[in-house]
Amino acid sequence: MEDKKYWLGLKILCEYDNRLLSNMLEYFKTPEQTWEAHSRDLKKVKGITMSQVARIQSRRGAIDIDAEVDKLKQLGIGIITLDDHYYPELLRQIFDPPPVIFYKGELIKVLSHAITIAIVGARQATTYGRMIAEELASGLSQYGVTVVSGVARGIDSAAHRGALRGQGSTVGVLGCGLDVVYPPENQSLYEEIALKGSLITEYPPGTYPAAQNFPARNRIISGLCEGVVVVEASEKSGALITADFALEQGREVFAVPGSIRSNLSKGCHKLLRAGACLVESVEDILHELGLMVKPLEIDTGATDLSEQEKLLLRHLGWEPRHIDEVTRDSQLDVSQVSSLLMVLELKGFLRQDSGNRYLRVR
Repeated sequence: MEDKKYWLGLKILCEYDNRLLSNMLEYFKTPEQTWEAHSRDLKKVKGITMSQVARIQSRRGAIDIDAEVDKLKQLGIGIITLDDHYYPELLRQIFDPPPVIFYKGELIKVLSHAITIAIVGARQATTYGRMIAEELASGLSQYGVTVVSGVARGIDSAAHRGALRGQGSTVGVLGCGLDVVYPPENQSLYEEIALKGSLITEYPPGTYPAAQNFPARNRIISGLCEGVVVVEASEKSGALITADFALEQGREVFAVPGSIRSNLSKGCHKLLRAGACLVESVEDILHELGLMVKPLEIDTGATDLSEQEKLLLRHLGWEPRHIDEVTRDSQLDVSQVSSLLMVLELKGFLRQDSGNRYLRVR
């Protein structure tokens, strides 16, 4: 961390203004020289204002960068900068790449050699949307694809869970500091991503999830990836902002169709009318991107089904069904149905929704 401390100090100093930081580094050449620059030299930086010079001089004296380095070490947070050879190459290519990335987990260091796809969508997602996001992420993960999303409620969380269930991995991009779990109910998911993949952000520790942080976060999600898949989005969804960034960055945009009566389908259908690639399966994504990959080896020994389990699956659909309906249609005893449903859920073939309702997930 010692060689990164001036990068850290500059990021804290410039807060959200990446353009100012880039212009300063362009003029002074090194982070250390930039950090130690005199006010008379700061005035020569392209585009800098007198108020910015005064703020830099005032704030710099209040920042103890050695203490900030110690704080990162205690929190288990690392730093990647544009100077690092393992800075993700796709992200480096975008307009306004983040000069500093804070991270947990080691996956971030190999992203330049990974196939990466983003899955994003509505926070207030339907059961259908969450199921599709998880299914696509799990399927992509079986091919060794790294799934990127924003650790938000709804589609993002389902995408991360699906990827973690597969054989690949996942990266969560935050709109806050890495010491802030948002939303708070994702604490366990946050920890699992940090353990098995990576959590990243351009915001230093202590940064809370202000609304203006998320559009900037979305440019990183798309910037890390070869394509962005949108699963459920209203016409003014943040997922459409991510899709717009993807188009600007020359990435492929995909959309999953939905019910014509659902507001959460309107954003996806808008993208499809504009030329986005329609997604019905993982293979649609891989084929469109020209990715010739083979599924990773999976241990299938634990998923052998008994005849009764197969029978019950035939009476479960891709939409939630109440246990009473399943019992009636299968003509099995209710105690048998309850037992079989529990076993099928443990084997990963179905999920329990609210109110004793079940649906297939594969």
